[in-house]
Amino acid sequence: MENKKVKDIFNSISRKYDLTNTLLSFGIEKYWRRRFNSYVTGNEKRILDACCGTGMSTFSVLGKIPEKNLKQSEIFGIDFSKEMLEIAEKRLVKFRKLKSIPQIIFLESDVTKTAFDDNFFDLITVVFGLRNIIDRDKALNEFYRITAPGGRLLIMEFNLPQSGIFSKLYKFYLNRILINTGKIVTGKREAYEHLVETIREFPNSLIIMDKIKKAGWKSITIQSMTLGACVIYYAVKF
Repeated sequence: MENKKVKDIFNSISRKYDLTNTLLSFGIEKYWRRRFNSYVTGNEKRILDACCGTGMSTFSVLGKIPEKNLKQSEIFGIDFSKEMLEIAEKRLVKFRKLKSIPQIIFLESDVTKTAFDDNFFDLITVVFGLRNIIDRDKALNEFYRITAPGGRLLIMEFNLPQSGIFSKLYKFYLNRILINTGKIVTGKREAYEHLVETIREFPNSLIIMDKIKKAGWKSITIQSMTLGACVIYYAVKF
């Protein structure tokens, strides 16, 4: 699918996107996010949340940053969906009224070709976004370019279990229940058909690990959750 059409799909469901991830994850994405955020040390000075969407993943990192590090920390969120970024900006205004937070900047950008300098970030996170990137190899290379030596890459992505009863149940849920529920909730059946297709066609974890390795990353590990329905990828730039 062309990049513009993918962008149009996400713009069309921007106001319901967070609900979309809840539906895709059986409602247990909060547990997955907690596991994901456990990899964040809080000592990172510059963090990039790529494919940040409505900013939920961006703001979830805040709880990991100690108060003493707030002034020296910078968090950037980039996404190709203008409508989603508008929601993220509104959330940012609310967060600033409630508590002290580090500098957070949201930018509309193509993750395969950013304007950031080489060796800029200490941590790059990608939450439920890698499967929606058409040229994943280019994106992984770009992430490597803009990450500082010693910096890390954290990716969390849906995964389609390939065997067992759970695999059959999950496929039935995606194909029969999720698409229809998404249509009822948002009126955008095509968008949910696309989301389900991206999960079905997303390469298995071994292939993704190989892509990460070819981009130059080292110390690559994965953590599988909920019988393989979600995977966390961890890598380091040396």
